[in-house]
Amino acid sequence: MLEYWIWLTTLPRIGPVTANRLMKKFGNPENVYHGSEEELKKMGDLTTAQRNILLENKGLDDAKRILEECDQKHISLLTLDDPRYPKRARNCKDTPILLYYKGKLQSIDQSVGIVGARRCTQETKRLVASLAEANAEKHVAVVSGMAKGVDSYAHTACLQAGGYTIAVLANGLDICYPSEHAKLKEVLETDGLLISEYPPGTYPARYTFPERNRIISAWSDELIVVAAGKGSGAHITAKFSDYYGRKVSYM
Repeated sequence: MLEYWIWLTTLPRIGPVTANRLMKKFGNPENVYHGSEEELKKMGDLTTAQRNILLENKGLDDAKRILEECDQKHISLLTLDDPRYPKRARNCKDTPILLYYKGKLQSIDQSVGIVGARRCTQETKRLVASLAEANAEKHVAVVSGMAKGVDSYAHTACLQAGGYTIAVLANGLDICYPSEHAKLKEVLETDGLLISEYPPGTYPARYTFPERNRIISAWSDELIVVAAGKGSGAHITAKFSDYYGRKVSYM
């Protein structure tokens, strides 16, 4: 039942790495929910605080409310055990065990992440457009973060070329950030894919952007960083790609 997946992923102190460890131990979130104190104690990598949170938070009311809200807002859920969950991402130990999505969820043979500067010259815009178009023509999915600048140009150019593009958001799928991308978000819901690890109603925060960036890396076979300054979010994404052993190119 999806309520158990939501329950596990919304508990405090239980991040994706811990959730993945629990999945390996118990098989699924429902078994985690019903896990005994003795079973949890056998997991040496759980802190006392984490174990207590798992034992003391047994209500599913919040999870059911989130599931109802998803249904009302036409948001679907992708669980780690779903065969449609990309293997490239599933193999990352910090991958979310649950993702929310809107749009076309389809199998991806190859994918490339394109991220970069939020303020771009006309030359940079043309470069991003050519990269996105070239990958669309090769049936390579373009992954980015729907941010201003390079991200939005990559999504738009890919869509215009008839390609498949995936936008990873740092907020709930019922929220548009930045607000000026409302039209792009609408098109992505129809012709591409929007994904997020956050339930509806979650607003972007400082911590959600790096977490979003790791998903871009996990879903991309390689990453292209365009005109990004030092210390930018694009370079954080590149660090995750390096960590996952993915090819990274800078332009």
